[in-house]
Amino acid sequence: MYTKTQPLISDANLLVVYHNLFEDYHNLLFGLLDTPVKAVHHIGGTAHFKYPTEPILDILVGVNNLHDITSLDEKRLNYAGFYRIHHQYKKKVMMVKFNNLIDLKQEVRLHILQIESEMYDQYLQMQRALKDDHQLAQQFKTEKEQLHASPSSIRDYETQKETLFEKLSKQIRD
Repeated sequence: MYTKTQPLISDANLLVVYHNLFEDYHNLLFGLLDTPVKAVHHIGGTAHFKYPTEPILDILVGVNNLHDITSLDEKRLNYAGFYRIHHQYKKKVMMVKFNNLIDLKQEVRLHILQIESEMYDQYLQMQRALKDDHQLAQQFKTEKEQLHASPSSIRDYETQKETLFEKLSKQIRD
């Protein structure tokens, strides 16, 4: 099982690869029978490569209500290779596609949120800010690389990164 964070990548030539992957998953998510999916956005560093990032395609999935995700929808995502992971976040469902079920190296993450929620809006606002604000992207790059350099589990790293996002989100609002 892959317990450490993956090496950061910064090759902007991979932008096309990740955009094509996003389009494939966009079509998959909207193609699910009776899907509750209302919106899909490519988020994270692989959407723009403004800073080094993990080689993981992050997708923000908007639904009207998290309760709309039934066990049948989850089963359909399981058939597509996605598995629900448990985490400390409230009002968010995380599903991950792994490279295989032995290594468990994350390749694609679905961040499933309610469209009419503050968290959903924060995700989109932070994505725009990191893409368009060079100074903020540089600050994020520096702090993210420091987090990545300190040996920690994936869970600890993701928790620290979430704290960093909250700090930067507050900075944007002020």
